[in-house]
Amino acid sequence: MRTLRWSSIVSTVVAGTLAVPAPVFASGGLTGSNPPDQAILATAPAVVELTFSAPPDLRDSHVTARDATDTTLNTAPLSRADARTLRQPVAVRSAGDVTVAYHVSLRDGTEVSGSIRFSVGTGRPPVLGAAAQAAVGSHEHGVDPLSAILLVVDAAVAFGVVLLLMLRPPRREPRPGGAALGIRRRREEPPSP
Repeated sequence: MRTLRWSSIVSTVVAGTLAVPAPVFASGGLTGSNPPDQAILATAPAVVELTFSAPPDLRDSHVTARDATDTTLNTAPLSRADARTLRQPVAVRSAGDVTVAYHVSLRDGTEVSGSIRFSVGTGRPPVLGAAAQAAVGSHEHGVDPLSAILLVVDAAVAFGVVLLLMLRPPRREPRPGGAALGIRRRREEPPSP
């Protein structure tokens, strides 16, 4: 009986772990970009497009393009190219490496952060310099206070459920013959003449 109880507790904990919100176990992300990551371009693009595995929420997303001198290259607000693609207009004014850092909230609850790099007019792949690292670092976000509080509350509730399951008294088995159900057997009487 104890084995059954412990296996149900373990099953509950595993199910609870799998039910954690999507940002924690994110399966989605960037699926493509134009220009592609590590591209070597002869001419500068006027727009950078980022395509994601789920539709992005435009209001809660931002994309910043910077050159090797850490100058921001964005020329207009971020917009949507289609349901899964964001479009950031840029103006690359000189040859060099460009880093495009993004922090995007997808409508499925996933948050995606990262960067792509490409070079313009250099004939070589982009190098991860200090400016590129700074651009990516500026898009790193910690846990917001409300999410942290909700995470603690979720953990406390899960702990309480497991504790209650462990402290619950074992279920009593009914006695054979229906005595536990309050059923009395009738005496068999001989048939009357």
